[in-house]
Amino acid sequence: MTKQAISLLTLALAFATTAAAAAPNPLPVVPLFEATTKLEPATTEDTPDALITRFADRARDRHAREAKFHSYDHYLSFYWEERTMAVEIVDRVAKGGKDITVNYTTLAPLGAPEFRAFFRGVNTVAEYHFNYSAPLIGSNRYTATLRHNVTEKRPLQPGDRIEMEISQFLKAPKNGRKNYYGTTVLYVVGKGIVPWEGRGELLDSFPLPEKAWLGGLTTLPYQYSAEPQHRFKQMAGNIAPVSAQPFMLGRRLHHTDFGNGSHSEKGNPAFDEQRGKLGPQFVAQSCVACHVNNGRALPPALGKPMYQTVVKVGADAKGTAHPNLGGALQPQSADGTPEAGASIASWQSIEGKYADGTPFTLRKLVYAFTGETPPHFSARLTPQLVGLGLLEAIDEADVLALAEANRKRADGVRGRAHIVKDEHGKARLGRFGYKAGQPSVRHQVAGALNSDMSVTTSVFPKLDDGTGSKPELSDTDLANLTRYISTLGVSARRDLDDADAQRGEQLFAKANCTACHTPGFTTSRHHPLAELRAQKVQPFTDLLLHDMGPGLADNLGEHDATGAEWRTPPLWSLGLTAGVSGGEAYLHDGRARTLEEAILWHGGEGEQAKEAFRAMPAAERAALVKFLKSL
Repeated sequence: MTKQAISLLTLALAFATTAAAAAPNPLPVVPLFEATTKLEPATTEDTPDALITRFADRARDRHAREAKFHSYDHYLSFYWEERTMAVEIVDRVAKGGKDITVNYTTLAPLGAPEFRAFFRGVNTVAEYHFNYSAPLIGSNRYTATLRHNVTEKRPLQPGDRIEMEISQFLKAPKNGRKNYYGTTVLYVVGKGIVPWEGRGELLDSFPLPEKAWLGGLTTLPYQYSAEPQHRFKQMAGNIAPVSAQPFMLGRRLHHTDFGNGSHSEKGNPAFDEQRGKLGPQFVAQSCVACHVNNGRALPPALGKPMYQTVVKVGADAKGTAHPNLGGALQPQSADGTPEAGASIASWQSIEGKYADGTPFTLRKLVYAFTGETPPHFSARLTPQLVGLGLLEAIDEADVLALAEANRKRADGVRGRAHIVKDEHGKARLGRFGYKAGQPSVRHQVAGALNSDMSVTTSVFPKLDDGTGSKPELSDTDLANLTRYISTLGVSARRDLDDADAQRGEQLFAKANCTACHTPGFTTSRHHPLAELRAQKVQPFTDLLLHDMGPGLADNLGEHDATGAEWRTPPLWSLGLTAGVSGGEAYLHDGRARTLEEAILWHGGEGEQAKEAFRAMPAAERAALVKFLKSL
């Protein structure tokens, strides 16, 4: 090619690039992330000489398989100080080499830098074939090299399973205990860190089938420590080193009382910087007070205050702010005089029958108010928090394509995107909240801080009553809290080999439940957080609004959503609700005591699917529910 041709080609490519950059956005919304978004470093690097995997870890009290202690998934005191580390696995075997080097960097010096690999589990459930005191090679940086598969007594080769555990035995911590263990991770040579399950009497670790990876590589291994209440509190399985400390700092904020600064877990000091930011009117004093164990809340007993429910209110059905109550009830007050309150006065029973004659009873909530009674309201129980970062990472174009396809459906499903405005007036795809009223995790977190605790941020500087103008929570704190919520791990699907659960999955699709509960997406490669990018996920939601009929409707709209429209809720981690929450309650207000009841409340666009379920024989209904509980 001549120099002139090369110059013309270069000019043409430059013009095409400029034209593409200047081309108008073809979507009706502004994407949260696009090609120009600044990306954090990737967690994997494929070089000519090695496959390099980088992730973060946290200190733990006991080991993964020690069910009798219940002390693996919980968090100890001062967890945000000195107790995370960055791990780097340099896998040369993947490229034809002979060894794998594991480097790890801690926040403080270790007294006993123990590195364990290749699970044995014969004498104790925490016994490994390879036990090594890793030498120091830099500032708080340690290293270990693996050259043989000591389980099979041969050289390493691609596909080998290497379970690892790195202990963080601190030399001289500023606060708290010295001795901590680490997360049990499974590395597959030539592939990377994968979610695992324990097989056999010793629970030896094997990769979970990818069908179980509901959250892609954020998916957690199965839990063997008998701590069901802690399942929704874990770091993503592939959490990046850059996310570890923000995760912990965000978790501290999540557990902080914005009134007196106290921490919800014993042994942790008050966070004095956050003291006095609560109120004057509020629903709860901390995030965790509503989001107990990061799971779904349960409805309160009859007549008791609703402190884990947001009661949206309005002057009209469109959601215009109420002149005295604003946009939501805040039933607690710093001066002891709340603006108004709500409780469940009674349950209204609704009787019905399955097609085979089996009776069922649904219940509907009847509310009572103290103070002023709003003419229009919508009660919404605290939802689970896991998976929100992955939902944010789904490309807008994929969601809008589903909405467009719905326009051509013949089954009555007409899901539509909820387009909302952000604080800058930009049109965004609504994703979060029961009516998809918030476009990002940051907006959802800032909105909850404002509405539920009257804590202002730069996103929402004004309170529900119109007062306030200065952010109380710093942008750094908001970013940490947002990252914490965004990088919580999603639990793996269970009962993969159960015949009833498999049959239930087929029935779920046959009943057309997948018309709204879309099984899978691949997240955008433009999300700034490495652990959320390009993940194959199975949330079972389309993120669209659907008219669910008069049975589930309230009399209050939100933005462009009517009282009958609800965003399809994701179904991942559904089957862990009882263990996390201490009971079961489903739908936006917790009226459904079981998953069967939740299905039977479907109307409107969900009517046909509901009727298909109602017409099933008892064995098929049980199989479908078993599938849902496997998620």
